[in-house]
Amino acid sequence: MQMRHKPALLLLPVILLAVGSTAVQAAEFTPQEQAEVLRFQREYQALSKTVYTQQNIYASKPSLKKKFKAGSLKSSYINEQVAYINYYRDLFGLTAVKTTSHGNKNAQTTAAVMAAINANPFVNQHGLPNEKRPSYISKKNWLLAQDVSNSANLNFNASPQTAGDVVTDLLTDRYNLSGSDTGHRAWLLSTRLSKVSVGAAYGTNGYRYSVNQVLNVGDSARTASREMVAYPNAGVFPLELLNGQNIAWSLYFSNKVVTSTPKITVTDDDTGKTVTASQVANYSEYGFGNFQTVITYYPSKLQLTAGHKYTVRAGNLATYSFKLFKQSSSQTYSSKVSSSSTQSKNKVSQKDLQNKGLAKYLYKVGKNISTVKSKKITNAKAVKKTSKTKKTSKKTSKKSSKKSRKKSSKKAKAKSKKTSKKAAKKSNKKSSKKK
Repeated sequence: MQMRHKPALLLLPVILLAVGSTAVQAAEFTPQEQAEVLRFQREYQALSKTVYTQQNIYASKPSLKKKFKAGSLKSSYINEQVAYINYYRDLFGLTAVKTTSHGNKNAQTTAAVMAAINANPFVNQHGLPNEKRPSYISKKNWLLAQDVSNSANLNFNASPQTAGDVVTDLLTDRYNLSGSDTGHRAWLLSTRLSKVSVGAAYGTNGYRYSVNQVLNVGDSARTASREMVAYPNAGVFPLELLNGQNIAWSLYFSNKVVTSTPKITVTDDDTGKTVTASQVANYSEYGFGNFQTVITYYPSKLQLTAGHKYTVRAGNLATYSFKLFKQSSSQTYSSKVSSSSTQSKNKVSQKDLQNKGLAKYLYKVGKNISTVKSKKITNAKAVKKTSKTKKTSKKTSKKSSKKSRKKSSKKAKAKSKKTSKKAAKKSNKKSSKKK
């Protein structure tokens, strides 16, 4: 499970060929898948892309000669590396992990010891089995380095890298000296992992010795956060983590014990092409990541395309699907379901009013529909209430006019009576005088 990394100049042509052979096509994603893609793209863009060398990685530079001192890393480097670890764990639906100052100190001492002796980067260095302790390194520090290196992911690299590049190399596990067991990946994606430790130091040979302690006392007794971890994961998955040579795919089970090797097929659901996995292997006996089952395989010569949907069938163990996206770009993917508009119109047409059953009512009360059409009607009850008020006011005006007419007629009758009485009196007086 030893990790090494060749200089970037040697790797670049291989990586470019792999990426160049993959055509990017738009595909249909559900709104939920689109949201996940955007979230991961934004989180990835927010991760630091600062490149570190031995000139800017240390908070205090180590002394790797007679007066041995482990030195310390910049907190920014430690924090950035943990951020990448947790970003990748989030891709697989796993809980975040943290570091401790004590753990980081031990990891730094281990890295400094390996840098001091220029440990051979091309052989297994877990436990420092082939190295001898120099006199300027104390027995205490040597034993510590043996213990921590035996419970850590180790990465040796002679090229400038970001803190996250180290994690990506361990996750893809393409440079694993022991082959396709994906042990480094299993520890990073452990469903029982509680914490990690970060250490790094440069030897005089130009190699950076990186140490991430992942085997913690008590973790094996923890309850697994999920049963199965698949690489690539179900749902949406970054194409970048599958592009390139020597990247094995894997199936891990937290509690289920599988001793056989199932037949595995991978289907591109967009093209209908199915391939049978090659080099299927079972590494469960090693207990990587505190998993009960570790199965790895290669998807043969399957063409991988961003936006395509793929289905993995692993015998009767698991069947799941995933869609590929590019995490390093802002490329969006079309959705199967178009989102409906929730905005209301500023104007209500006559047709809309008829559909709502308001037009007839408005015409009944004598309201001009063209006037209503230019107004925003938000509440039918309010319209009806206004109309009722107008009806009531009309009735009231009719009643009041009737009352006023009655009063005036009464007054007129009373006046006419008085006038007739006066006239009668006058005529009586005249007639009496004549008599």
